[in-house]
Parts: sequence; structure tokens; C-alpha cells
Amino acid sequence: MSTSKERVLRIVRLESELRAVPDEALRQQIDALPAETRALLNPWCPPDVDVDVPALRGSLTRGRLKGVPERVADALTAAALQDCIDGLGDRADFPSESDLGEILPSIVARHGVPTTRIMLALAVVTDAPASKAILKSLKTDPSLAPEKR
Repeated sequence: MSTSKERVLRIVRLESELRAVPDEALRQQIDALPAETRALLNPWCPPDVDVDVPALRGSLTRGRLKGVPERVADALTAAALQDCIDGLGDRADFPSESDLGEILPSIVARHGVPTTRIMLALAVVTDAPASKAILKSLKTDPSLAPEKR
């Protein structure tokens, strides 16, 4: 279990991953979500309304301690997480660094670097058993290097 300070630092990392996604890419990603998943993003992205990316980004910090970054990340990465779980199979609960190294290239290929990084940062915030391996992958895996804008 992490301390409050560690948890806030992990949430800040998650926020920075969410903020690294360019506005138009974030808008497109939200627009592509199934209706039931997009519903998780209310009130920032109501159905049949253009996504207000600045309002969504502002909510990340204001709602930091209310779980807003986690809710946004969960909605954006649900499909990537399911692919990751499916790919890891029996190793999904406690993947090693090498397990992650095997599966992450296919997740990146299907969902892109930003979504994969957000998914991994969310796993760290939620104190996933593989948090140490995930953090190391985020820092050292060249396939997960943040995209240059």
C-alpha cells in the first residue's frame, strides 16, 4: 500500500500522461468510444455533444482527489487493458517485466503509445501488483517512449 504522498505523485504522473495527448487526438479518441464507455466521462463529454477538451483537462487537476483522472483514464484505456489482460492470460494478475515486454508491443501497435502509457500509469495509480515492473517499463522500454509533438 502506498502513502498518500506516493499516491498523489502517481496521480500526477497519470495526469501528465493524459495531458501529453494532443487535443485533437484526445477528441478523436473520446468520439470513438462506445456510448456506454463514453458515459463514464459525463459531465465533461455528454453524448451527442462536441468534446470540451479544455474543460476536461481542467477537471483533471480540480478533481484529482475525487478520482477524475482515474475515471477518464479508465474510459480511454478500457479496450487496451482488456487486450493486455487477454494477451497475458494466466500471467495477467502478476506479470513480470519480461511478460510486459512480450505483450506491450502488440498493445502499442493496436492502441498507440499514448493510450498504452495512460493504461500503464493507471495501473500504477491503482497499486497493481506489477507496479514496479510497469514503472520500469514506462521509464526504459523504447517502444513506450512518449511521442514528440
